[in-house]
Amino acid sequence: MLTWESLASHKIQIEAHASAEGEVLSSYIPYFIELGHYLWSWDPKKNIKNKSGSIYIQASAFDNLTGLNEKMKSLFVSFDVSNAQNFRKLWFKPTADLKFRGLLGLHDFKKKRPLVILRMGIHGNVDEIIAERFLAKLIYEDLDANFLMLESLTSHAFLSKNTNISFGGVDEGLQTFLVLNEISKSKLNLLVSDIHVVSVSMGAHGTFVTALLDQLNGHKIKSILSFCPLINLQATLESRLNTNFKNAAIDLWNAQRLSAIFNIYHDEVKFNDWWKTIFDLKPRFTPALLEILNRDRKRALISPAEIEALIPNMKWPKDFKFHLENSKSFFALNNFWPHYQNVKTPMMIYTTPKDPLVINELNAELIFRGQQPGDFSNLKYHRLERGLHCGLASVYQWDYLVKLFKDGLEL
Repeated sequence: MLTWESLASHKIQIEAHASAEGEVLSSYIPYFIELGHYLWSWDPKKNIKNKSGSIYIQASAFDNLTGLNEKMKSLFVSFDVSNAQNFRKLWFKPTADLKFRGLLGLHDFKKKRPLVILRMGIHGNVDEIIAERFLAKLIYEDLDANFLMLESLTSHAFLSKNTNISFGGVDEGLQTFLVLNEISKSKLNLLVSDIHVVSVSMGAHGTFVTALLDQLNGHKIKSILSFCPLINLQATLESRLNTNFKNAAIDLWNAQRLSAIFNIYHDEVKFNDWWKTIFDLKPRFTPALLEILNRDRKRALISPAEIEALIPNMKWPKDFKFHLENSKSFFALNNFWPHYQNVKTPMMIYTTPKDPLVINELNAELIFRGQQPGDFSNLKYHRLERGLHCGLASVYQWDYLVKLFKDGLEL
């Protein structure tokens, strides 16, 4: 009989604890999450009843839901993942000096179900699960699927447990690809009927790399669904460097959430004046981090040779291995789009209007207009009419969100 312990392997370490239990690795302001759940926690399946036939939640039905309330309701959907009987944190350790964390949600150890790999957005952390919680709830409760949430490389957990840092499409995409390989070799595979990928924001960038490699190496992924995907890393990040209130607020928030970087680069004077942004609204932390990454992260955290050691019959897309081994900067490494060709995996993209974080005109709109390098012949897209950066739970009726998922994943 399968057990949590039996799912472990040489490269997969299963913890005894669920989300927010055991060793909690979070950089949130103390009690912020607890306060958020106290003030805004709700169950969209119970609190809102669709009597009018509208796909939207009406503000009058939600205590005049506007502004801050709408944003916070999207973040604090009720879904308990603290039960270690069904949810466990785990670490993937593909090499001696690289480890990254996930949260595995299983219904039981008897029935094969779809496994949905959920790639979290910026700062995404399985001890917190803020923006992605409604997605996990829908996957687990409404699709009756198991899920594996993978943290962002910008999570406090990753930064506090690794001395070499990175983020973006190439590294996260390679890591998700290695997770697929490990699952296929572990006993977890006995519980998997098929594999799908769901990704959010920055976490979506790497799903294209995963799909590209998976295409030639077993084609394990049945479908991919991306919400408000980041496509062009450099253009998006550089749009946040101008002096203004919004960019300053994002920069200060990044400094708080990525505070572990100060321990990694404690001798870098570039970070010393980050606090001055409070007064002149000029971003400092993010530009300093990008300068360091462009200097130090010209190669992925795991090399093609190390991947080939884990996957002896590894096949590479044309010129992609050369790209990984010869990029001149962090931004160049993550501009993999000229190599994105011939991917047959069905993929759906959903975007929301006037996205304040992942600017549509720099990202998915370029695909929609045929201006983005790469082959997207098997990609479908849908522009949603409402929602703030794909925070959808407080805007749309729950049954409509379930339909979006089923359509996107072709379930």
